[in-house]
Amino acid sequence: MDRFKWAGVYQQRSRDGHFMLRVRNTGILNSEQIRTLAKISKDYGRGLINITTRGAIQFHWICVENLPDIFNRLKVVNLSSIEACGDCTITIVGNPLAGIDKDELMDTTKLINSLNEFFLFNRDFSNFPRKFKISISSNIFNAAHAEINDLSFTPAVKNINGVEKIGFHLWVGGGLSTTPHLAKKLSIFALPEDVLKVAIGVATIFRDYGYREKRNRARLKFLIEDWGVAKFQEKLLEIIGDMQSLGEDRLANWKAAYFYGVHKQKQLDKNYIGINIPFGELNATHFFELARICEKYGDSNIRTTLSQNLIISGVTNEHIPSILNSQYLNFFHLHQAHLLGIQWHVQVKNSVILQLLKQKK
Repeated sequence: MDRFKWAGVYQQRSRDGHFMLRVRNTGILNSEQIRTLAKISKDYGRGLINITTRGAIQFHWICVENLPDIFNRLKVVNLSSIEACGDCTITIVGNPLAGIDKDELMDTTKLINSLNEFFLFNRDFSNFPRKFKISISSNIFNAAHAEINDLSFTPAVKNINGVEKIGFHLWVGGGLSTTPHLAKKLSIFALPEDVLKVAIGVATIFRDYGYREKRNRARLKFLIEDWGVAKFQEKLLEIIGDMQSLGEDRLANWKAAYFYGVHKQKQLDKNYIGINIPFGELNATHFFELARICEKYGDSNIRTTLSQNLIISGVTNEHIPSILNSQYLNFFHLHQAHLLGIQWHVQVKNSVILQLLKQKK
């Protein structure tokens, strides 16, 4: 059962024969992919879809006999659940607005794709001590949560030979769970062409020196805690060669990856609309509707966020009222339905607690 994780599949806690399946996603889904995911949910996942805190798509209530058909459907639309979980490089995250963001120094889409292409199905880097999380963003508001990833690239600039170059500062050893650590900054400036080399170097250290005796001490953050940043950086440079020293940090603030409402893109006469998805959960009907909306009013894409919400991009000015006056209300009703669900859950929970207290008396 443990090895199922490398296929993006977990046994549900009920252990009644149902599974969770997670689909890797680089942050942008086209309308064909959206419809495929909605159909999988409808046919095999009780009509429910979850957006994870890494922007992946997740299904529950999957039966094992349906996995081959699901894998085939995903492959047709260039999606996969392979290594969405497991002791490997799981879903690489970035700026949900990459390519359309007026607050980014550069479009990081190609960098994320190049790392995905290198690490996915790479047997040399598919057996880490634990999972390995990477984020790459050039957004000045820390859109990819740099501090809680094993390796993060954040926006920076540096004057090199009289020319200002856009690049990244590096952070290592972040993570949450029961023993949270904030990532620590290295004294390195990386150019875009250095990103893959750096990622391979950090991954090599984690693979070769990371702790494997106890899983609760196996994340990279524990190795860095024991080694210290100076020793870690020395070992990294030993592997990848000399790098530029720190440049000028361009992080301005942190907006927690929330993108609600209507906002201007950097493209003239284009807008994106951030939609609140309570608890990151919606149903297949809403996903089908999103495919229709993004094709009719946008650029045929939706973007997932690390706050478990969605973004419709490429909306022209004249189409904004059409979305807000009609389809947006559907999502508002969805929000109300979830609020009612919370109230019901709290009432039931409180009722159970009261019964237990009475029994104890």
